[in-house]
Amino acid sequence: MRSVPLSDDEKSTLMKSVGGPFELHFFETLGSRLSLATLLWKSAYLRLVSPEAYLVHKHVIEWGAQFSKDRIPEQAVGVDPFTARLMRWVMQSWERVDFFNKYAFGTILPRIQLDLLPAIMCSSHVLIRPKNAPSTLMDWVLMGGAMQRFWLTATALGYYVQPEMTPVIFRWYTRTERQFSQKPGITERASVLALEFEKICRATPDTPFGFFARLGQSARPTSRSLRVDLEKLMK
Repeated sequence: MRSVPLSDDEKSTLMKSVGGPFELHFFETLGSRLSLATLLWKSAYLRLVSPEAYLVHKHVIEWGAQFSKDRIPEQAVGVDPFTARLMRWVMQSWERVDFFNKYAFGTILPRIQLDLLPAIMCSSHVLIRPKNAPSTLMDWVLMGGAMQRFWLTATALGYYVQPEMTPVIFRWYTRTERQFSQKPGITERASVLALEFEKICRATPDTPFGFFARLGQSARPTSRSLRVDLEKLMK
């Protein structure tokens, strides 16, 4: 993405899109983007060395594809062709992933391409925060509606949205005291990152976080995930 600043009118339009029960926070200065790039770099390391996350990554990527109806096509992952080929081979087993992570700097290239550089090269990071912590199913439905309105409004303004949910998810695990990985040290390091995230956002441990993403302008993507066919969804 290009680091084209959002105008005041664009930010006002985006803030109106989420509705009264939600707040929109922008992190658009170079300093805040660098701080979040560092946070995402650290969060991505935990994501890539966690065996539980590996099982998810192995399932959700459709290798050799430009489009996918139910997964992320390889060309939309966001890495160069060499890294994609290496990832495809390494991710055939957790033993390979663990070996490359330990002895061959296996997390470096993906983190640079998927987290560090994109976090710097964008117009702004954006956090949707509910004014009251969601507690019912309808609260989460409303949160989803706010996210969709924000995304559609950003698209109408000529911007692309890329979710950055790893730090939000890790923080949720931490604040709900959930042990989300059996690998020693993962949960403890996630707790440290939760504090770092809250400091950047000027929030407290009780502050509810919703949707987190980066926003920017770029060439139109040539690869993407598609929707599952309606007939299949109705079965």
